[in-house]
Amino acid sequence: MTIAFQSAVFALIAISFLPVIGVPVALASPDGWSSSKNVVFSGVSLWIGSVLFVGILNSFISQICSRCFRFKPPPLPKGFFIVILKDLPFPLRSKEPNEGAQGRGFS
Repeated sequence: MTIAFQSAVFALIAISFLPVIGVPVALASPDGWSSSKNVVFSGVSLWIGSVLFVGILNSFISQICSRCFRFKPPPLPKGFFIVILKDLPFPLRSKEPNEGAQGRGFS
């Protein structure tokens, strides 16, 4: 199952490169958009289908792996989020009110 998932992800990556090259070439052709819009729409449909297929396979893989390995992430240390917020390099809230708004906190 993982080989199918890896192959699907590789195919999605390969298909993702096609519009990067194909759309500008289609728009720069002498006939322009009118002659190549069906090809572009087909490619976009293929890409959307690939994204959905990889998403469905991903849900199966994650269910299989969670059942087989019983993976549980380790618990976060107590006060973990407080430490992160305390160490931010900038203040989240100004300590002094705006002087132009007469202390109401409006800017």
